[in-house]
Amino acid sequence: MKYLDLHKYLKGMKKQVLLLNQDNTPLNIITVSKAYKLMTRDKVWVDDSNDCYELLSISKIVKIPKILILKYYVKLPYKKAAPSRQNILRRDQYCCQYCGTDLTNKDATVDHVTPRSKGGASSWVNMVAACRKCNLDKGNRTPKEAKIELKTKPKEPSYGFLFENMLITFRKKKDA
Repeated sequence: MKYLDLHKYLKGMKKQVLLLNQDNTPLNIITVSKAYKLMTRDKVWVDDSNDCYELLSISKIVKIPKILILKYYVKLPYKKAAPSRQNILRRDQYCCQYCGTDLTNKDATVDHVTPRSKGGASSWVNMVAACRKCNLDKGNRTPKEAKIELKTKPKEPSYGFLFENMLITFRKKKDA
């Protein structure tokens, strides 16, 4: 039997670990490989009582917790969330901002309130989630010209918005 390199074995795994700052705020979702490196370098608190991944190597069983807390505080620079399609849909809670229907990832579109051809920017305050029908009906016009009204005025979300969505995504993957 060939020697199994634990680092190579871990790199191929798709399992994820939530990394928290010293004050328990979420920093990132990392791979099991990165988590193992942080554990071996004694940079995180390891609590085996939480949910753990049990990985078998030739010589031992390695337990990697699904949530790790750094032993030191990492100060993060202030970041703004990018107005991506996914973030716009999350901000608008997958609801069409013109007719109010619930959307799925397949039938959702992102509409520019002021069309780009009329000087509208691709920004938080000019983009909304819309169903295909409303987006086509509105076309290359402003809501006033198309005689339709927005349900809520678009605005830039707070930075906590990113963390909340990161945690929701992690919980969904953890439960799956």
